[in-house]
Amino acid sequence: MKNFTKTILFIIFLIIIYAFFIEPFSIKKSYLSIKQNIKKPIKIIDITDLHIYKYIFFHDKILNEIKKEQPDLILYTGDSIVKNTDKNSLNIFFKKLSEIAPVYAVYGNWDYYDLNMVNDVYNSNNIHLINDNSISLYYGNFTLKLIGLPIYKKLSYADTTNASYTIVMEHIPDTIFYNKEAFDQANLILAGHTHGGQVYIPFITKLFLKKYAFYMRGEKKFSNNKLMYINRDSGHGLISDFFHLQRF
Repeated sequence: MKNFTKTILFIIFLIIIYAFFIEPFSIKKSYLSIKQNIKKPIKIIDITDLHIYKYIFFHDKILNEIKKEQPDLILYTGDSIVKNTDKNSLNIFFKKLSEIAPVYAVYGNWDYYDLNMVNDVYNSNNIHLINDNSISLYYGNFTLKLIGLPIYKKLSYADTTNASYTIVMEHIPDTIFYNKEAFDQANLILAGHTHGGQVYIPFITKLFLKKYAFYMRGEKKFSNNKLMYINRDSGHGLISDFFHLQRF
């Protein structure tokens, strides 16, 4: 019994070390190629859940990794702040991010702690907020529609204009089920919020956290070739998800 207790305490110790000293400063990138009838490939990066308090060396690492990939478009699915975020730090990050490629964003639940700060930073750095809205981007004859879902609500207006490819951006994964019109149009659904379970232990994390989201991380496929991708987050171990819209 004594040895068993020691083993459990050691496992807990390792999890704490990983959660606070390894995962927050690790960088991982995932890639997904999507075949489309398009003349020139479009490289899209998805990042989420920055949760910035102060700008530190790790944020430079994130930005440098993004810059290396030379994306055409950056999609950000919310949670930029914590309760005591330094506004100047937030401004530095988004200024540098917007200099890499156009950025389109939706709100996360933490952003509501200080929407004025978030909005000021976004407006100052040309971050395109599409929360509860949509926009169409044109690449020759190829139309890319972005739909930004509000948290746990229906869109005020569902734009059903045809597009070559439609990406729905949301913060909380379950929100898509409040928006049938957006789900019906979607080819790709991007979300964050779950932090991949924070410290992901196969089977165990999903068992304990399943009530918070129907899905925790990575790909989930629906019928009609719809794909949801839940990003783990960039504030606690960067997962940069690069989606290449490539020619057939």
